[in-house]
Amino acid sequence: MRKTTLEQEFNAQQLDNKYKDLWNRGIHLFTINDRNRDFYYSIFYVDLLFVEVIYNKLTDEILAIKSFTDKGKLMYYLREDFS
Repeated sequence: MRKTTLEQEFNAQQLDNKYKDLWNRGIHLFTINDRNRDFYYSIFYVDLLFVEVIYNKLTDEILAIKSFTDKGKLMYYLREDFS
């Protein structure tokens, strides 16, 4: 029997289901405006997972929703200067 983690289960869902989970159960932590590119990076906390949402600033389209548990990635977003 193969074990699946919460992260794998979340990432295996369709984009619209991930968005519903964010909307219904997610807690918005912070959003970063990447001034060098046309993206916003929003970090949420959903069901013991951190979730990264990447938006296109020009089209207001969600490009990706992906969960992660690596605290190093979270610290990268907190420390990096995106200006």
